[in-house]
Amino acid sequence: MTAYEVRRVDAETTVPLTGDVDETVWQHARVARLDQYPWGDEPGPSTTARVLYDTEALYLQFHADDTEITADVTELNGPTFADSSVEFFATPAPATNEDPGNYFNFEANCCGTFKLAWQEPNWREREIGRSLVSPAAAASVTVETSVPGPTKSASPDDVSWWLAARIPWSTLRSLTDLSLRPDSETVWRGNFYRSGVPDEAKGTWNRIGLPTPVYHSPRFFGRIDFE
Repeated sequence: MTAYEVRRVDAETTVPLTGDVDETVWQHARVARLDQYPWGDEPGPSTTARVLYDTEALYLQFHADDTEITADVTELNGPTFADSSVEFFATPAPATNEDPGNYFNFEANCCGTFKLAWQEPNWREREIGRSLVSPAAAASVTVETSVPGPTKSASPDDVSWWLAARIPWSTLRSLTDLSLRPDSETVWRGNFYRSGVPDEAKGTWNRIGLPTPVYHSPRFFGRIDFE
């Protein structure tokens, strides 16, 4: 199982929602490389993720190589996975491979439109109950990207894009109904994904051992430790 450590940021430190790393607090974040391509014979485009946290929020930063940057979805909680996009799934409560538990997923396209959902799977019935973030709660989530929106068509000049997000703990608490206050003893399970590319180019951080792409596979989540 792959492991990732989320570095803590002091309350006095501002986490910039930018693609810059050098000479910012992001340079202290560990890098998660989405270099597992379980459905292809060749490596897909490079994608990396960084995560930080403080007492107020969880911060995400992604960098994605992309020669066909596209986005059509503009509505909150829409099918952003079909666009050039990145995803973070996490089980914030204790879990095992036998009982992965409930999990949330944050999926954002290259223009910053996102879905934030709380998934409550019933594995015996093979169903997944789902609660979507409300527009009011979503307003507290901040997403910045290198791609002007609200939509994007592929261009010969496309090379790469970045996305950075701030998700307040208060938003996640209201969505999950859990008392989320991570500290140095907190352990989650989760995974990072690259979407909006052909199946054979889809990258994951922790490898998914399935013959076809199924991102909603918490039994293949890696370990996420908070500093």
